[in-house]
Amino acid sequence: MICKICGKNIAADSIKVCKKCIIEGKGKEFYMEAHKKIPSEGIECSLCGNNCKIGKNEKGFCRLRENIDGKLYNYSNREFAIGEFYLDPLPTNCVASWVCKMNYGYNLAVFYGACSFDCLFCQNWIYHEMVERRYPLMNINDLLLAAEKAKCICFFGGDPSCQILHALEVAKRVDKIICWETNGNFAKRFLKDIARYTNGIIKFDLKAWNENLHFALCGVSNKNSLENFEYLARHCKMAASTLLVPYYIDKEEVYEIASFIASIDESIPYTLLAFYPCYKMRDLHNTTKKQAMECYDMAIKAGLKNVRIGNKHLLI
Repeated sequence: MICKICGKNIAADSIKVCKKCIIEGKGKEFYMEAHKKIPSEGIECSLCGNNCKIGKNEKGFCRLRENIDGKLYNYSNREFAIGEFYLDPLPTNCVASWVCKMNYGYNLAVFYGACSFDCLFCQNWIYHEMVERRYPLMNINDLLLAAEKAKCICFFGGDPSCQILHALEVAKRVDKIICWETNGNFAKRFLKDIARYTNGIIKFDLKAWNENLHFALCGVSNKNSLENFEYLARHCKMAASTLLVPYYIDKEEVYEIASFIASIDESIPYTLLAFYPCYKMRDLHNTTKKQAMECYDMAIKAGLKNVRIGNKHLLI
């Protein structure tokens, strides 16, 4: 569709506003209609970076916490979490397979069925169904038993940030390689423990650089995630990725993200991922080869030494 603000540039149907107008601070009344809202008045939840304040008979942004008659109920904890796990022999889900290069043994993939973002292009949108049903439910004892057969454990989703108590409890109770794939929207009080128990890789999916654009695509700010990336990069082995959403995540946006990463450590691996129509952005086409190469060149120009294009088979 054509942007509702300028009437000139292409916009996704779900957002209704083009990148140029979003960055100029225009059109919030349109694109925020596509997202869940972070509740702002009520009992505070501090389990992720959103810091929801949940009103009476209201749910938090992730829908795992609910204020029932003035008392906050949690639908996951250290012993139980919404999601599913499986042993992956390849592994197909590895958070950064091109970096860790594990070529034997099992990976225990732990998929958390809730998220602290609301990305309109989410490729794992099934987490919405999981959290609404509060099913399937993972018992930590079953997960620990499965972990005995695994070489490493990868937490992903959805996102582990809003079920962090469970993930950290698993990490504390196993003697395995611990890795994460995350949007990075952790509550800061958990960062020391995340660093303490991570002996593998943490891969952040850095969705956008411009905060307005991040709101448009993901429904929340990226400020906390960027701060957490910088902190964890001082303590852990890091990797990053960015999905190249047509008309929104372009070479200028990638240059800013890559410059931020390079300012911390130019050797941090960075993957540029090809977009395909999914979830609420089915009206957009796949990432083009031209867009991918322009973004790759800009990431190198920004100073990164270890850049790759992923999902090349999806490029058009």
